[in-house]
Amino acid sequence: LCQYANQLITTPDGKQEPRFAINTLIGSQNDAYSVLRDLASAFRGMTYWASNTIQVTADHGNLDGSVVVPVHLYTNSNVIGGLFNYSGTSLKTRSTSIRIRYNDPDNFYKPNFVVVEDYDLITKYGYQTKEIAAFGCTSKYQAQRLGRWMMAAEELDRAVVSFSTGLEGVAVFPGQVFAIADEMKQGARIAGRVSSATTTTITCDQTITLPAGTNHHITCIMPDGDREIHAITSVAGAVVTCSSNDAFSTAPQAQAAWSISSTSVTEQKFRCLSIDEKGDGTYTITATEFNDSIYSTAD
Repeated sequence: LCQYANQLITTPDGKQEPRFAINTLIGSQNDAYSVLRDLASAFRGMTYWASNTIQVTADHGNLDGSVVVPVHLYTNSNVIGGLFNYSGTSLKTRSTSIRIRYNDPDNFYKPNFVVVEDYDLITKYGYQTKEIAAFGCTSKYQAQRLGRWMMAAEELDRAVVSFSTGLEGVAVFPGQVFAIADEMKQGARIAGRVSSATTTTITCDQTITLPAGTNHHITCIMPDGDREIHAITSVAGAVVTCSSNDAFSTAPQAQAAWSISSTSVTEQKFRCLSIDEKGDGTYTITATEFNDSIYSTAD
């Protein structure tokens, strides 16, 4: 997170500045959690309570610009009832013009504003304005990046999903990205549970029909909770074979989740927003749609 925040970004005037910087003086009393939440907002962060500690996470990409790899896989076979509940955001919440307040160092650090607009979105949704405050921000370009990120998030991350699961609910934390293979979305059942496995063969809980497209891969959850993905060389009934040169690090356990993807059918990525422990060994996870292109758009 520190490396991502300090990575230099080229501004429109040709200079460079850290992606995130905060310059502020806390001059009044407030409860500690609210202050920490405000500080976290400077780097697109969020705070949450876990293990009797305030935890901090942030919405950021990889330093090298590569796609964010999901930390876990959820399918219809490892959620309660096999159901994912989707909802969309209202068109009224999709801003087309955002006014960002920051402290202008060229005017004795008095409040000033920058405006970010998307004319294509204005044509599509109309003129819908929003005003936000960039906490501790003294750079108009950082304020612009915040506005572009928020506008892109409202445009690209439109779907919200919620589902209930068992102990696999502790496999992700708020802020982390995970994958969903939902047969209702994909139009075919190409995910399930492992019946038995070696490092090169996976016996699935159904007869496998590869989806359309090329470059077929199988994803499995490993005994340590990690997610591994490997190329498929052949399929015979319920047995999926991988090359010995591209074998799993260890044999997946029976009942582990698996999913098959191709150039035409892939898992969908979501970013975890919250995890609600129900007290009976089940957890309800709420997440928002995740799109890797949001970071290049914001920067």
